[in-house]
Amino acid sequence: MRIVLATAGSLGDLHPFLALGRALQAAGFQAEVATSAEYRAKVEAEGLVFHEVGPSLERLRADLGMDLAQLTHAIAASDAFLFEKIMTPYLESATRQLIAAAKGACALVGGSFAAGVAVTADYLGIPFVSVALQPTVVFSAYDPPLLPKAPWLGPATGGLRLWLNRATIAIGRATTDHWTRPVNGLRRALGLPPSRDNLLFDAGRGAALSLGLYSPLLSPRQPDAPENFDVVGYAAYDSDLGGPTTLPPDLETFLAAGPAPLVFTLGSAAVNIPGDFYRESMKVARRMGRRAVLLVGPDGDPSVADGAEDAVAFAYAPYSLLFPRAAALVHQGGVGTIQQALRAGRPQLVVPHLGDQFDNGARIARLGVGATLPRDAYRSKAAAALIDRLLGDPDLIARTVRLGEIASREDGAAEAASRVAALWAARSGSEHETIV
Repeated sequence: MRIVLATAGSLGDLHPFLALGRALQAAGFQAEVATSAEYRAKVEAEGLVFHEVGPSLERLRADLGMDLAQLTHAIAASDAFLFEKIMTPYLESATRQLIAAAKGACALVGGSFAAGVAVTADYLGIPFVSVALQPTVVFSAYDPPLLPKAPWLGPATGGLRLWLNRATIAIGRATTDHWTRPVNGLRRALGLPPSRDNLLFDAGRGAALSLGLYSPLLSPRQPDAPENFDVVGYAAYDSDLGGPTTLPPDLETFLAAGPAPLVFTLGSAAVNIPGDFYRESMKVARRMGRRAVLLVGPDGDPSVADGAEDAVAFAYAPYSLLFPRAAALVHQGGVGTIQQALRAGRPQLVVPHLGDQFDNGARIARLGVGATLPRDAYRSKAAAALIDRLLGDPDLIARTVRLGEIASREDGAAEAASRVAALWAARSGSEHETIV
């Protein structure tokens, strides 16, 4: 009863799969995670089997001649860079690695950006479970993503807006169809028939099961969702090195020594291109007369806290333990970050940098539990005014607490594991009947 989980990307892509892996282990399966080399120690610390699949960060930097900041800037500037320079050039080698890892498995679970997962499942003849970690990649015409290049997209129930959403998605599909050609080239090489699925828009349509591993508060299942799709909730995980989740002792001491601070973080991707974010954040805290916690990343500069008694900087801290002890949260809008903030019941100011963060921030604003501020407008005066407004709105505070209680009851990992177990039981039962 081996199940291989394939994912690629930042910690926001890895963590939900670790949560799901642990839930599958609890359900009696052997969970194995296939991802890039830098995550081996963390995967194995959770008692999960690790398979190296896809290029490591070191390999990407060497092949592209870019450091981490340059890579992140390029991904932020263009979706085409992600697909044409990172995903498709390594598609064949990663898929062959995954085929070797998944031989003998009873199912294969894959994220939206693990492009070779569906090919591998077809080649091995095992069920494929597709996982969407954010509403952005579902592309519903009823609840489309907010995209910087298509700002007219928005929630619709019918009429002209729904037609416009559908037309925009159709144009997006047509202009990205060429990204599917390398997939079909690989399928031919493996003796498989071609697929008509669009690499970006149809990631889970051919799967045996397709799951939204995010909170239905962000977006419940929509009327135009495929029959195999459902939203099962957020899969929470935020241990630093794997194993028990704890706060750094010095951070625990700081939190206990005074009023709830403002917390400023850029997650695990945007933190590579911080610009003036942390310097302006210190100015925000000073302007508001509040204490501050800054999470600056493993390569960040902790001296940004200026050695002040009312501010501290750390490379990392688990959001599940830190966010509930904050007054308000200022962050980049990664899907894991906003859901941890939702669970904590704290108001959020989202400063989107790249990818799905623009859409995630818009959803937080629509829920009435936070606000957004463009990255180039993130200055201390404007940010402090927005945070003051959030903290001074009793209705918003009450709403964040109420939605926090709802979000905290979600266990997307356990629910997804239950769905996968049911799929396996149905398939193994039908195979048994066939044999009999």
